[in-house]
Amino acid sequence: MKLISRIAVRTKWMSAPAVALLLSGCASSGVSEHVARTAAQLQRQSDADSLAAAGVLLALRNKPQALVLLARASAAAPERPELLWLRAHLCEEEPSCNPQADEDRLRQVSPDNGAGWLGALTRAVKAHDEAVRDAALISIGHTGRVDIYWTTLVGRLSLAAAQTGKMSPSDAMINMTGVISWLAIPAYAPASQSCIGERLKRPEILEACRGLASAFENGDTVITEMLGVEIAKRVWPEGSPEWKAAVERRRVYDYRVAAVGASGSATRSQAQALRYLAWSREWHREQEVMRAELLDAGKPPDPPPIAGSSS
Repeated sequence: MKLISRIAVRTKWMSAPAVALLLSGCASSGVSEHVARTAAQLQRQSDADSLAAAGVLLALRNKPQALVLLARASAAAPERPELLWLRAHLCEEEPSCNPQADEDRLRQVSPDNGAGWLGALTRAVKAHDEAVRDAALISIGHTGRVDIYWTTLVGRLSLAAAQTGKMSPSDAMINMTGVISWLAIPAYAPASQSCIGERLKRPEILEACRGLASAFENGDTVITEMLGVEIAKRVWPEGSPEWKAAVERRRVYDYRVAAVGASGSATRSQAQALRYLAWSREWHREQEVMRAELLDAGKPPDPPPIAGSSS
């Protein structure tokens, strides 16, 4: 129940079908025999995707073993930032583990990704260290995006699990999505709480939060993007170009999530699951995967223009 409640809090901007998919994966992951058999076969492989997929499947029942497998995956593919992020975030959840080496490596491999600073920000907020908190906030604000590699991880690791023959594509996607929603999606409250109230009266913090809002808006998941929208609406004057752009981002998202939900995408056939995983490997941002799904269903991927709008 603790894990399910954490996922529910972290998915406040997702559609009901998407949340149902995550929770169903969470409920089944780490307990069934076919998950255990799949993980056992995957960890006998030497490629990064198989090792990472095994680590994900074992993360709920054996965190230390999962960390070892994710370390092996990173060693097999040291330039892949999504594997560094996955291990760093799981390490953050383990008291005996120090995530800073993986975070430092992530910043080197992907310097334009603000996610490499989220752990430092969270720890600083917990420790009430205002100097480190502000430094991490400013660092995120100087990056171009905040990526947690959601589509890449779901697409690649689900396929690796399905290729064992122990899971169908849809079962692999459900199980992987459920656990990755815990492993890869951070708690964003420290970022949001750092850009609110009296803090925004400090010019350097206001500037940093405007940069952070932009980085979040350019993030790869809709959760990240929509938090960026909320922060942008705080830090830019109402009616400004930046404020209007944030409002439009939210309008496009609301349209797409409703349209995808109306398609019944929470329960996919095997063929649909394979197409979804292919889109996830092809497209970096979750919004683009939603767009591909709508086009595949014969639906307009974008909302109609607002009456009287110049766009």
